[in-house]
Amino acid sequence: MESEQELLILVDDNPTNLMNGINVLSEKYNVFTAPSAKKMFALLEKHRPDLILLDIEMPEMNGYEAIKILKEKDETRDIPVIFLTGKTETNDELDGLTLGAIDYITKPFVPSLLLKRIEVHLLVESQKRTMESQKQKLEVQQRELQYYNDNLKKAFSTYVSGDVVQDVMSDPSRLQLGGSKRNMTAIFTDIQGFTSAAEILDPEDLVRLLNVYLSGMSDIIMEEKGTIDKYEGDAIMAFFGAPLDLPDHARRACTSAVLMKYKEREINAYLIEKKISPVPLFTRIGINTGDMVVGNMGSERKMNYTIMGNAVNLASRLEGVNKQYGSRILVTEETLKAAGDGFLTRRLDTVRVMGVVTPVQIHELLDTAESASVEIQKLVESFNHARDIFENRDWAAAEAAFEGVLKGDPNDGPARLFLERARAFGQKPPETDWDGVFNLSEK
Repeated sequence: MESEQELLILVDDNPTNLMNGINVLSEKYNVFTAPSAKKMFALLEKHRPDLILLDIEMPEMNGYEAIKILKEKDETRDIPVIFLTGKTETNDELDGLTLGAIDYITKPFVPSLLLKRIEVHLLVESQKRTMESQKQKLEVQQRELQYYNDNLKKAFSTYVSGDVVQDVMSDPSRLQLGGSKRNMTAIFTDIQGFTSAAEILDPEDLVRLLNVYLSGMSDIIMEEKGTIDKYEGDAIMAFFGAPLDLPDHARRACTSAVLMKYKEREINAYLIEKKISPVPLFTRIGINTGDMVVGNMGSERKMNYTIMGNAVNLASRLEGVNKQYGSRILVTEETLKAAGDGFLTRRLDTVRVMGVVTPVQIHELLDTAESASVEIQKLVESFNHARDIFENRDWAAAEAAFEGVLKGDPNDGPARLFLERARAFGQKPPETDWDGVFNLSEK
C-alpha cells in the first residue's frame, strides 16, 4: 500500500506561477494553491500542510508579514516554509531565513532542483517529528522508570537481580526470612593472579578494569536468566534455578561459562587497546549442580537473596581446583548429566576436594558442541586416548601419549599434569589397591 502523499500549499499572486508550480509539484505531492497570503490562512483553517511555498512580493500582505504571523501562532509555528520568490538579493534571502524559513529559492527555478530540495526538507522534517515523538515516549518511559526504580530502591535495595525483584513483587510473602531447598546450578568465577595485577594498576585503571569485566560477565549470566548472588572483588558468585524455576538451569550455567570465556577475549583486547591492563585476564570457573538452600537470609534490616549448602561449596572449590589442573572451566558429573549433550568436554579425574568428603568426578568444559573447532575436537580425542592408557596404568605408554597431546597444544594444562603423574608413577607406581581417586589438598 502506497503511503499518502504530502500536502503542499503554494502561495503566489501570479496565476502563471501557480500553474507552473502545479505542473512541477503535482506528480509527487498534493498541492493546494493560494493567490494571496489571506487565502493561505483561510486554507490553513481546514488543512495542515507538510510544507508551504511562499512568495514574497504580493498585494495586501507580503511573504515576510505572512511568515511572521505563521511563526506567532501555536498551530502553524512548526509548519516548514520555503520562500519561492523573484527577489534575488542576498539581504532578501537573509531576511527570509532570519524570519524562520527553512530555505530560500529564487525564480525562475530549475524543476528538478526544486523537487530535490523539497524532498530533502520534507525528509528532515519527518525525521524531526519522529525524533520528537520518540523523545516524548522516552520522557514518559523515563518518568515511569524513575517511579519504578524509586520504589524498588526503597523496598528491595538489597537485591541485585531484576528477576528477584519481580519475583518478590509478585509474591510479597517472599520477603520473609527463610528458604527452600531446590535443585539448582551454582557458578563461581575468579580472575587468576588478579591480586598481583591490582597492585601494579593505579586506582582509576583498576576500577575501570573491574567495571568492564564485571559488566560483561554479569550481562551474560543475566541474559541466561541467572541470578548474581554477590561480587567479591573480581570474583562472581551466581546461580541458576531461582527465583525463576528453570528446568534447564545446568545447560544455562554451562552456556554462560562458555560465553564468558569468549567475552574474556573481547575484554582483553579492549583492555590492552585502551592500555588499562598490561596483561590479559584469565578467568577460572567452577560449576556444580545439586540441592541447595535458597532464600532471603540476613537480618530484619538487611537481607540477601543467596544460596548455601554442600553443592554450593563444591562449585566454589572447583573454581580453585582449576589452578591445579591449568584448566579454565571445571564442572561436575552432575552438572554434565543435567546440561545435556550440547557441550564439548573431557573427563579429567575423580577427586576429593577440601571440605567435601565424597569423591566427585570432574570434567573440563571446553566449548559448545556446535562451536568447537576441529582442532579442539582432535585434541580432546588425543587426550581421552592418553587418559585411557593412564587409567590402565601403562605409565610409559601414557607418558608418550600425553607428550603427543602437548605437541598439539603446549599450553594444555591438564595434559601436562597427567604427563607429570605418568612420569612419577613410572618411577614409583601407586599401591595396587589405589582406587584412582586423587586427594586435592589445595582450595
